[in-house]
Amino acid sequence: MLKTMNSTVLLTFFIVFAAWTGLLEAHPLGDTSDASKLSSDHSLPDIINSRKVPSNWQTGEQASLEEGRIVLTSKPNSKGSLWSKQGFDLKDSFTMEWTFRSVGYSGKTDGGISFWFVQDSNVPRNKQLYNGPINYDGLELLVDNNGPLGPTLRGQLNDGQKPVDKAKLYEQSFASCLMGYQDSSVPSTIRVTYDMEDNNLLKVQVDNRVCFQTRKVRFPTGSYRIGVTAQNGAISNNAESFEIFKMQLFNGVIEDSLIPNVNAMGQPKMITKYIDQKTGKEKLIEKTAFDADKDKISNNELYRKLDRVEGKILANDINSLETKLNDVIKVQEELLTFMTTLTKHFSTKQPANGEKGMSTDDVIAEDKEEFKDLLSLNEKLEKMLVEQEKYREAAKRHGQDGPQVDEIARKLMIWLLPLIFIMLIMAYYTFKIRQEIIKTKLL
Repeated sequence: MLKTMNSTVLLTFFIVFAAWTGLLEAHPLGDTSDASKLSSDHSLPDIINSRKVPSNWQTGEQASLEEGRIVLTSKPNSKGSLWSKQGFDLKDSFTMEWTFRSVGYSGKTDGGISFWFVQDSNVPRNKQLYNGPINYDGLELLVDNNGPLGPTLRGQLNDGQKPVDKAKLYEQSFASCLMGYQDSSVPSTIRVTYDMEDNNLLKVQVDNRVCFQTRKVRFPTGSYRIGVTAQNGAISNNAESFEIFKMQLFNGVIEDSLIPNVNAMGQPKMITKYIDQKTGKEKLIEKTAFDADKDKISNNELYRKLDRVEGKILANDINSLETKLNDVIKVQEELLTFMTTLTKHFSTKQPANGEKGMSTDDVIAEDKEEFKDLLSLNEKLEKMLVEQEKYREAAKRHGQDGPQVDEIARKLMIWLLPLIFIMLIMAYYTFKIRQEIIKTKLL
């Protein structure tokens, strides 16, 4: 009986251990890889091998599965939608990816494709906004070519209190970026990352390039529906086909979401024309789409002007100052050479040089002749200081006295002060040596 119990206990322990080991292999403890964060209930990762739309997703209107992709608008003037049947319970950070493309048409159109992350109660009612809900609580990412800035990706927010005014749709965008998407055989991937741990950072990327990001958006906890809707508009012969290749939802921030913003996407820009009422002159100023239109000169424009002024200052031609600085360095090298020669000369000079019968004036004249090159250095130095002061005055008159000139003047003074100090020491020792030579010769 005891042996039977022991065998049973060992068998049970073995089964539990094997099951526990298998569980660890499937989901290792502490696994933080992107694959471990994938939510299969809210993803379409493998459409290419599917023969029908998975049961946890619902298609609408003319949307259909064709050759490994879900075609939302299969013919002109058509609509299509794809929504997750189950709500996503938002409690923490998440990452959502949509891979899509647009083929068959290029140009301005009243059609477009919208990607949705909205409260569960908003779907699928009121399909008036690109075949999506016109009154919703959440986020809409609209990709179209009907706005004033051409093909763009725009972020739209609504709190569900009132329907979106479609006539003011583009004015109500909180962010956007330029995006060439039409008639491209290469699919594009839009990634939305909401990181609660990074102060609620909302980042939107297109093909790993940042479109926009903000920390001013807060998603309240609750159940959300994820979907995509599209319509190709009522323009005749518009056969623009919006196609979905993959949709993935991750419970957390994935590795690609952390790619640095070193190659951001192009932002919309506008050219504003100002007319001077007094002179009638016209002026074109480039502004971003979200600059304030009330002020004639915005802070952004003022910063740009300062940046241009700084660039002009840095681009000033300072060749003349550089030449003078090189001359100063050359004079310093010559001065050091003469100092070495002078020291060597007095250290090796013999008393025989002091011949009797030579007057004091003769000795001084001899010394002046011997050290005339050394004395001429002082004159050169004074001329260079005068020329440098003249150049500074001329630069001030021409409005070119900027940080570069002051910096070079400071460097010049760093070089000149030691020279002046050395010259004073040399003058003092020359006077003392000359007095000693005179005394020696007169003895």
